[in-house]
Amino acid sequence: MDFQKYYVIKMDLNLKDNLIAALTTEDNEITPVGSFPATCMIELMEKEGVSWPKGHTDAEDMAKIAASAYEHVGLESMVLPFDLCFEAEALGCEVLLTDHDNSSQTTNCPFTIDDFEADPDFIHNARFPAMIEATKILQDKYDDVPIVGAMSGPITVLGQCLGIEGVLKDVNTKVNTVEDALDEMTMALTEQVELYNELGMDAIVLYEPNGAPELLAPPLFERLLNPLHEELTDASDIPMVLHVCGNSLPQLENMMSCGYQGVSIADDVNLDDAQATREKLGSDTVVCGNISVTDTLFMKSPADVKAEVTTALEKNVNVVLPACMIAPLSPAQNVRAMIEARNEYFGI
Repeated sequence: MDFQKYYVIKMDLNLKDNLIAALTTEDNEITPVGSFPATCMIELMEKEGVSWPKGHTDAEDMAKIAASAYEHVGLESMVLPFDLCFEAEALGCEVLLTDHDNSSQTTNCPFTIDDFEADPDFIHNARFPAMIEATKILQDKYDDVPIVGAMSGPITVLGQCLGIEGVLKDVNTKVNTVEDALDEMTMALTEQVELYNELGMDAIVLYEPNGAPELLAPPLFERLLNPLHEELTDASDIPMVLHVCGNSLPQLENMMSCGYQGVSIADDVNLDDAQATREKLGSDTVVCGNISVTDTLFMKSPADVKAEVTTALEKNVNVVLPACMIAPLSPAQNVRAMIEARNEYFGI
């Protein structure tokens, strides 16, 4: 933590204000280095004395995991919850939480695409109470570190519940039924956005991996998802960032047209191309990303990480982020190198 305290004090930097400015006005002092998508590294969890699956369900452990990326490597945000089945479980699905990482999977779903109705108690179910309590624990302890609420998007949650292969087949055979289910899902997810508003979260990261262009062609994304994402961003009082995995470049025009303050891109997307798309649209949506998690952060050296971060900064990335969820066994020194590279770039 000493290096983290040093540069924050030296810059008189409020990390919360700096991230919000980067996402909204671009009038930030230095480029933030964030940790969303969620960062759940085994090395850091061991330092905190926490493990899976309890870390998914216990508020105190959840708070420790969310804070660990800030406490031990200096990443400038704290993100929770941690897995893509969080909403599916609250909608009534049975979910298996693993004991070795933050992954999860749905084992049983109580509804079909034809009869889905969102539970009106959605935000009071399953792990929501633990997440709410964990958020309050973090807010009591950290005044100036941004807390980011994570959630999944409509077609991703529907896919977690029913299986994305079946949902995509239904798009081809009964698209109106799918649209009805997505509308119902969006009503539930709007409640989640409003809950994050009420909790005083500082930002929201929304995962929509099932909106990747290899799964959902851009015209279908525009038809099925753009209006729903607009509903979600309209409901938010805080900045929102949309993350789509893989090569999202063909989807970027859609992603930048739904009211998000930021898009989070993977290393499959060249930052120059992403910034060119933004310029072409005249969009206010900033570009976040895209440090490789499967290659650089997981497999390479701190020097390689620094080189990749420096390149991203030279290409005017607005927020430095991992390209996706950091692999649980990634070495802490590599993730810390993201902060060190940014500090060296800005002469801190």
